Amino acid sequence: MGQIWIEELLKGVVRFFLQPIVYYAILIAIFTGYLRVKRERKDFHVRLFSIFQELKFLFPLGLLAGLILSIVSVVTGYTIAYPFIVAVTIVTILFSLIGQFRYLSPAFTMGTALILLFLLRIAPISSLSNIVQAVSYHMYTGFAILLGLFMIVEGWLMRQNGAKQLSPKLRKSRRGFTVGAFQAKRIWLVPVLCLLPLGPLTSSVDWWPVISWGGHSFSFVLVPFLLGFQQQIQSTLPQQAIDRVSKQVCLVGILTIIIAAAGYWYPIFSIVAAFVAILLRGFISLGHRMRENAAPYYFTPQKKGLMVLAVIPGSPADKMGLEKGEIIQKCNGKMVRHKDEFYQALQINPAFCKLEVLDIHNEIRFAQGALFVGDHHELGLLTLDEKPDWDSEKHYS
Repeated sequence: MGQIWIEELLKGVVRFFLQPIVYYAILIAIFTGYLRVKRERKDFHVRLFSIFQELKFLFPLGLLAGLILSIVSVVTGYTIAYPFIVAVTIVTILFSLIGQFRYLSPAFTMGTALILLFLLRIAPISSLSNIVQAVSYHMYTGFAILLGLFMIVEGWLMRQNGAKQLSPKLRKSRRGFTVGAFQAKRIWLVPVLCLLPLGPLTSSVDWWPVISWGGHSFSFVLVPFLLGFQQQIQSTLPQQAIDRVSKQVCLVGILTIIIAAAGYWYPIFSIVAAFVAILLRGFISLGHRMRENAAPYYFTPQKKGLMVLAVIPGSPADKMGLEKGEIIQKCNGKMVRHKDEFYQALQINPAFCKLEVLDIHNEIRFAQGALFVGDHHELGLLTLDEKPDWDSEKHYS
């Protein structure tokens, strides 16, 4: 008995590498990195992060989230029908072609797949409806609950590394001035071990499966789910905006699970849960965009100093601990407000740099470090090039 389970588990892992979404995710991660590097060079004449930056974030946390969901899936005996896997894969690829990772939220991919399968079930097209007729209504409920769980995972992933090593961009304000913004853009591959309702495995204990979604014999399959999010942040520090959105996404995920659970007794609630997830996730994205468009820009030229937009990894500024959103007020004892003044102040002592910095909590701190031949001539800071006319513009908005 134990040998059969081990063999089926290994087959389930092998099935993971046979699914196209795994390789597709790697390709779009690298392509997204290529486009980002191209934009960074256009805006700042330097590459901030490697072309493989997005690929670096694709797996680690996704594997951890997948492990947790896999434990829940196996312990409860969660069963997923193969049509669901196919539908989510197709919808994910189609939505990714739009070029906006915000549509890779599980609310959109898994919610749309669930609704489409339900429509095919009641469709008059016999060849299509027959494919999904074998899927029990309880499996719709199980998939809707999984959708809610994945929304909680989405919110958690956003909070954990959604704001890490973001790429800045330059754009024009509504009054035509150059301001800074951040493009938060992430995808994660989350592999979840599920049970297919067909195979050599059978239950040998009374309590398993804890909840029966359909089927009495099983086989394992490691299903790759591709999650993503994207939002532009320009009115505040990225972590603050992402934390707010991630909490909202988690709350919608909890609400989706509650509604979907009612589908165990009233199957229509599983479809209602999918609609609720799609609508509320859309409202979250729309609300964020409206707040950003209405609020003043955060990354703008400052009268009190030179604002740090980003720091090149491994540069002197990175070693000195400078962070985005901080304001350099003095360099080597000289007041600075734009890049030309900053560069001139650096020449006062080419071998050493001492900075007076106003941090994001409006507290003064000092940073200093030695400079060496070959170091970036401006410490590796990305700032705004524009010299503002303070008399003509009180605020960049």
